[in-house]
Amino acid sequence: MTRVLLIGHGAREHAIAAALHRAGVSLVSRMVMRNPGIASLSETVSIGDLSDVEAIEGLSSIDYAVVGPEQPLSEGVADALESREIPCVGPRKAVARIETSKIFARELLSEVAPSAIPAYVVAHNASDVETAIVEIGLERIVVKPDGLTGGKGVRIFGEHLNNKEDVLAYAQQMIARDGGVVLEERLEGTEFTVQSFVDGRHVVPMPLVRDYKRAYDDDKGPNTGSMGSYSQADHGLDYLSKSDIESALSIMRAAIDGLRKRTGLEYKGILYGQFMKTSAGVKVIEFNARFGDPEAMNVLTIMKTSADDMFQSIIDGHVKTPQFDPLATVCVYVVPEGYPGAAVVRDAEIRVPDTMKSHLYYASVYERNGKVYTTGSRSIGILATGTTVADAREQAYEDVRRVGGRVRYRTDIAKGV
Repeated sequence: MTRVLLIGHGAREHAIAAALHRAGVSLVSRMVMRNPGIASLSETVSIGDLSDVEAIEGLSSIDYAVVGPEQPLSEGVADALESREIPCVGPRKAVARIETSKIFARELLSEVAPSAIPAYVVAHNASDVETAIVEIGLERIVVKPDGLTGGKGVRIFGEHLNNKEDVLAYAQQMIARDGGVVLEERLEGTEFTVQSFVDGRHVVPMPLVRDYKRAYDDDKGPNTGSMGSYSQADHGLDYLSKSDIESALSIMRAAIDGLRKRTGLEYKGILYGQFMKTSAGVKVIEFNARFGDPEAMNVLTIMKTSADDMFQSIIDGHVKTPQFDPLATVCVYVVPEGYPGAAVVRDAEIRVPDTMKSHLYYASVYERNGKVYTTGSRSIGILATGTTVADAREQAYEDVRRVGGRVRYRTDIAKGV
């Protein structure tokens, strides 16, 4: 039996674990805190630093590893595993920089797909920030930290930054942290995400997913990791044309080729592209070097092809074209009261029904004495399928309303789709 090491402990990793479990593998899981969903599907569980491969017992029996979150990728966990002859579905540190360094990503794209990015300036000091404000225009400025910020570091003039002094202060704060910051022109249009399986040279897309990042209904409040998402039964999105999707894929192919030429390494794993359809064509907002969360739940739940076969084909350099059920999906995140913010309710019990028609994926929770408790982040992703988005939405919310505890959720995910 194939033995797979899964690194990570969120809803994304629970979705990966469920897909691998359906494929019949023996799962060895490494988590910072015990996710009850992943643990229930695993033969072995170890708790500790996700990048500390030396602390994981039985490495010699592992056939390959799958890395869920970005932080261990940024710390070189794929390099450490492959140095021990354990293949990894997850890019090495040098090519994971397409996510972990916004400066690296923008400079790469300026070489391989210059028309796909907005006007930008890399600033290393206050003078550079002043130059960016002049060149781009204060009211068009977006400030993007170079390093990882958990999806919450981007600040936009008019939403998070109210004047020039705010821009200067935040940019200098990020320069002090990372050594540099990206200031770029704000894009206007409609966002969409393309997730792809990548074997180093080939890019194979998954069904498209639309997510909802704002904390509250009607897209109000601060950005979060996401409060929910949906996908259509035809695996597209009604507001996108075939040429829009092909434009995004051509950009992703160019990025993969550029990474290989720049670093000498092949990118193997999942590439997540966040794009915007604008009046000037498809533009890149950012790349992630792993599955999205919640988007992993939407696509892996309906993937018919064995996850084990897919991941092994990535490692072998001959990625397969997977098959997906012709179903719509809707995911709604249940989060602690007060999320996001300083008043978030922590260490409160969450009660879930013994049975539900939807798929339940545990996120940032922990288990103690058979009970599940909140942390300071999103708690549970509830994912329903249906022949239409409306059908999936109805089922998802029916089950969301059955979750008990000091929790809340958005009520408008996929409304009107």
